[in-house]
Amino acid sequence: MSKTSPKRPWRVSIVGEMTLAEVVTDLVTVRHAGGYTFRVPERVLHQFVDYCQQQGYADGSIIKEAVDGFLYSRHLRPSTLRRNELVLRQLAAHADTLGWHAYMPAAATQVRARHQVPYVFTDDEVRRLFATIDSQPMSSFTNKAMVDPVLFRVLYGAGLRISEALHLTVSDVDTPAGTLRIQNSKNGASRTIPITGRLTTTLRQYLAAAHPTPAPEDHVFYSRSPRTPINQATIYVRFRGYLADAGIPHFTGGPHPHSLRHGFAVTNLRRWANDGTDLAVMLPYLACYMGHADLRGTQYYLRLTADAYPEVIAKAQIRFGYVIPTPAADPS
Repeated sequence: MSKTSPKRPWRVSIVGEMTLAEVVTDLVTVRHAGGYTFRVPERVLHQFVDYCQQQGYADGSIIKEAVDGFLYSRHLRPSTLRRNELVLRQLAAHADTLGWHAYMPAAATQVRARHQVPYVFTDDEVRRLFATIDSQPMSSFTNKAMVDPVLFRVLYGAGLRISEALHLTVSDVDTPAGTLRIQNSKNGASRTIPITGRLTTTLRQYLAAAHPTPAPEDHVFYSRSPRTPINQATIYVRFRGYLADAGIPHFTGGPHPHSLRHGFAVTNLRRWANDGTDLAVMLPYLACYMGHADLRGTQYYLRLTADAYPEVIAKAQIRFGYVIPTPAADPS
């Protein structure tokens, strides 16, 4: 059982009056206050409340029978079951801080990890790819010649997920400060990241051309209307075309737009290793920048760097070898 946070005395006087629905509402409020969107866990928690009410479980505690019935009485995919276990563990820990007796399920469901090795572009492939993207002719039928050179540079130069880039709004781009605000992260937490002066200039020029009369809620990257972001499937189709034109083979598992995010991480790790920077110190910074939930995802990129550029890691193996993990699943 994980360690719970200290009791909050100011809530003890009212815990006897709290219903399970109110405990859930309190947890959701705490998560939102911490900057998490918490959409999927919130939905699971309300499903658990409905289940407990339908089964007639009394308020004031969360018992093993209720938790096991909700989790294991239905046929769910292992990934869904594992997610629900983790959500109810959060609920149990939170209810405990409010003075409830709460059974905490074990996160025991095993999810088969994907072991597809992600694609890492070579320096030459990056040059060829962007030369191809930049050479697209202007057209009266599509704005991709204006959008794509900037969109793909944001993926590669800031390490964003494609969903994060496509949901950027004009108000999220602060060119005077040289920062991007990411509000639709995979892990639910918002973050603000600095970007290079070169990428800032590129975005400033692009915004002036693509948004002559900008509104804060306009999407930075769009096809027809700034109020609507480009569909991810459209970006994947365009990217496949650019790969073909650049003479870069496409195959199952890659390359794909997410490979540019991989490239951002690997490029920075290569640079730090060549500069003699302590990678163990830099990993937490990279994790925060890329929006990873913990260091495991960032260590994964260190593994990719070791595989793709062994001569770089060899220079630092004695000093940094203890932070190079075994292969893991793609952290995205």
